[in-house]
Amino acid sequence: MQIMKIYKVLPDLSKKRHMSIWHKALRAQWSADDLNWSAPLRLTSDKTLSSLARILTPILMGEQAALYSVSGLIPILGHNSEVESQLYLTTWAVDEARHTELFTLFYNRIAREPLPIRRFPSGYMFQSSIVSQEPAEWLAGVLVSECLAKLAMEEFKRLDVDPVLSEISRGILEDEARHLAFNHIYLEDRFSQYFRKDLKEGESFSDRLRTRLKGVLSNVPSIFDTLEPDLKELGIDRHEMQQRLADDAMTRLNRSVEAGANMAKGAIASDEAARAERGALAGAM
Repeated sequence: MQIMKIYKVLPDLSKKRHMSIWHKALRAQWSADDLNWSAPLRLTSDKTLSSLARILTPILMGEQAALYSVSGLIPILGHNSEVESQLYLTTWAVDEARHTELFTLFYNRIAREPLPIRRFPSGYMFQSSIVSQEPAEWLAGVLVSECLAKLAMEEFKRLDVDPVLSEISRGILEDEARHLAFNHIYLEDRFSQYFRKDLKEGESFSDRLRTRLKGVLSNVPSIFDTLEPDLKELGIDRHEMQQRLADDAMTRLNRSVEAGANMAKGAIASDEAARAERGALAGAM
């Protein structure tokens, strides 16, 4: 029998930024029922509809993979007493479940199916490379998938090829903004913890996650190789999008590293000032 471990009956819930984004996520929930599915389908070309179905395949795979991963990480964060992050991930799981439903309904709308795994192994390999039971490692990897979803939804919003897809894109972009914000907050805290212990530990942890992110990015070109004709059909530049993805993901990770290092420096300086003040008071007594 598996034993549930509870370290504190009353959790601290003291991480203000984690709690703030959790409350924001609670207030921002929406549903497929909120969309106007009766809006006329704007696309009529069989070729374009088939291209759209293929392009959306890695996005739907990403939503399903993230739902699987997030659901598995919730108890891990609870086991580590990271309750604030655990609370937020419950809404992230809801977001991924909603996106999975939305794209399933959209495939029904366009009377198409996504590429099967046997015809799109690169998409499966990409998502498999992200999976991890270590929260920071997963966040570094899923950063690529989240940035890819963000870029894709921005393109569909810009192209406005279908009114329902445009609505879906707007809603998902709001969800992705929260996911990316949490990604930054959590990783910043983790980097800060390592840098506070030791500068070399912080640098080693940073290099480890950069290597992980690069490993996930290395699986991206084969996805674009498969989808390049379809991207061209919809007017999306494969090379520009691929470069934007790599730049965006690495920039975001580096920003978290820098913020964590600065947070650690501030905490160390504050500790040193407090010790100096205590020493001065002791000397004056």
